[in-house]
Amino acid sequence: MSETDQGEQSTLLAFRKELKDALHKPQHSKIPLFIAALAALLSIISLADTETDKIAMSAHIESANKFAYFQAKNIRHTDTEIAARLFEKLDAPKLAAYWQEKANRYSDEKLEIFKKARAQEKIRKNALAKGDYYKVGVTLMQIAIVLASASMVVGGGSLFAMSLILTLVSLVYSLNGAVMLYDIPTNPSGFMDWGEGMLQQFQKTMT
Repeated sequence: MSETDQGEQSTLLAFRKELKDALHKPQHSKIPLFIAALAALLSIISLADTETDKIAMSAHIESANKFAYFQAKNIRHTDTEIAARLFEKLDAPKLAAYWQEKANRYSDEKLEIFKKARAQEKIRKNALAKGDYYKVGVTLMQIAIVLASASMVVGGGSLFAMSLILTLVSLVYSLNGAVMLYDIPTNPSGFMDWGEGMLQQFQKTMT
């Protein structure tokens, strides 16, 4: 066997050994799957957040329209009430009764419209609250993905542990956004500032 063949065989054996070692390292073989799972969860949470934003916007528009309609009905109610009282003073009972009947109808209609507008406001408020939880979940999940990726590169067990913790917290916020069982405080901007600070600190340690 020539020296060239021996060198190629040695290189091939070394490559096989490195590949075998890489496949048997759980921290390197499982982390990419973990990151892929996080990316899938992030997509789901982001989709839920987008849907709640759409619901909140739709409810806001509908509520504004209902209140504008309520104002129009209220003006008509006021006008018909004035007409009924005027014909009452003019001793025209039939006309007074006619306008009073219209005034009562407008009063009932505007009350119904007001209730519908309030219902839309509640839908908007609930959707915005859900969106706050989802936004926190998205932010924490993004940071978890960054930390998991960094742990795969530098081999830091503490980074991977922090990624797991943030993943769990993200899931808690996201699930609470779906079911709204607990009144958990949310401050997306504060979480983002904290995440940016942590990433900056990590970059400093890498330089």
